[in-house]
Amino acid sequence: MSESAAPARTGEKIEKPISEMWWGEANDLRCGRVAGRIVSGGWRWKVSSEGAIWLWLNREGSGLVWGEKDRFILKPGMYAMTGGGKAGEWSCVRYPGMHTLEVIVISREWLRERLGKNMDWLHPELGKWLRDGGSVAFCGLMGVWERDLCEALAQAAQEAGPSRLLAEARVLEWAAVRLFRAKPGDGGSSFCSAIRDRDPVKRAIHLLRERLDQPLDLTSLAKEVGVAPHHLSRRVSSETGDTLQRHLRRIRIERACEALDSGKMNVTEVALEVGYQSLSHFAKAFREEAGESPSKWLARKRG
Repeated sequence: MSESAAPARTGEKIEKPISEMWWGEANDLRCGRVAGRIVSGGWRWKVSSEGAIWLWLNREGSGLVWGEKDRFILKPGMYAMTGGGKAGEWSCVRYPGMHTLEVIVISREWLRERLGKNMDWLHPELGKWLRDGGSVAFCGLMGVWERDLCEALAQAAQEAGPSRLLAEARVLEWAAVRLFRAKPGDGGSSFCSAIRDRDPVKRAIHLLRERLDQPLDLTSLAKEVGVAPHHLSRRVSSETGDTLQRHLRRIRIERACEALDSGKMNVTEVALEVGYQSLSHFAKAFREEAGESPSKWLARKRG
């Protein structure tokens, strides 16, 4: 694969530029990595999203992504998916500090070729975009799938050959996980069975996602995935860097963000929907995961 050029940047003065690395097929799937320190000022892209989706995986540092109608503040551990038609244009600004940002540009043709035969199973907004064009805008918290993808992309940025093939496979795996629904008619994305059954760690996290309104029962969960409770707990912590309880909290807040963004429920209804009986406990967990209160998240989305 040949290296592809980075998007044009507008020149806000910085004292120490951060590095960019881009690779992939220029017209189908491009992957990039932005890493380093911004000492002062700012660093900005202005990119066209014509016929493509941009996936922003924010590992370190803070920034802002905005388009004509949507605006997202990306803090560490968050990701966004943006895209548009011919008029679609997005800006990305990074604030002073250390940054690690993985970026994937996925063409409509690449997605349509691989996912277009299963339109009824796709997330409704993505299916509409593949059929009719328009805009795509979503922001959420990174889970285990985004973190796996980040690791594959980081390795591919340093090594050519097999590591880049693996990264491309991870992109498709991510699409299968995040962009498909459990069955036609469901409102959101879900895991596909071919992936969720592959290993006990990801199977356990999938089960947490299916039962996010229920408290964690390590013994029952370990039995379902076929390993001992202490073994499951140790493997999850070792392989993902988080405990099962932390995964459950993050999954709950991921779903809460989606529910608030839908505009169909208020904060109290969302808290109950994702398994919190106490509104204060929900608000505390939300602030710890999303960096702001649920009411502020809701107000920003509506604004």
